[in-house]
Amino acid sequence: MKYLFFILLLSNAIFAQRDSVFYKMSAQKFLSLPQINQPIDVRNPDFGLLDAALFHATNEQRIAFNLPIFGYASIIHQAAIGHSVAMIEQDFYNHDNPFDVANKSLPDRIFKKTKAYRQLAENIAQHDILMAAGNMYCFTPPKSGGDFFYYDCKTKKALPMMTYADFARSVVNGWMNSPHHRANILDPKLKFMACSGRVSKNPYKSQRSPFARLTQDFGG
Repeated sequence: MKYLFFILLLSNAIFAQRDSVFYKMSAQKFLSLPQINQPIDVRNPDFGLLDAALFHATNEQRIAFNLPIFGYASIIHQAAIGHSVAMIEQDFYNHDNPFDVANKSLPDRIFKKTKAYRQLAENIAQHDILMAAGNMYCFTPPKSGGDFFYYDCKTKKALPMMTYADFARSVVNGWMNSPHHRANILDPKLKFMACSGRVSKNPYKSQRSPFARLTQDFGG
């Protein structure tokens, strides 16, 4: 049991080290990585890649508007992860967590770890992962406990999942098209940011295609 525990700790440390490298890259370099441009495996998503893709896709917008890019902050990231996990596990979609008083609001989630920030902000989103135009698709129910099949209603061809890069940019574009969310992304007083996305449970097991709930937290 001790050996298993050690192996798990070592594995987590390796992934944490890998993920930290992602945040040292430029947005352009990271979003051109081969693995970022592969379809998301919704049964076994790489959350390290997903979170970093959202981070860099957001910094693309800061660059486009001649603003300093966001710095990465691990405490902010952990708060975002916790909220996205809670939204999936407890099945709610809200800035406030109604199931956890200690972590109900963004200030609750940040200030119990640090008082370094004078200003906080948060964007959340729910976004389909299926590459379907206008989120329109048809499906075939499974037989004998199999999977739902999602396809283009006109061509009848199977619809793939979005790549990490395309998904991240699509989410960020959605935020940029909303005045309140856009204001957070372009607020020059907000200096640090981190994102987290978590995928819906039991993919391919319902007529609802796989989706993610996402949290983007800021500090300044």
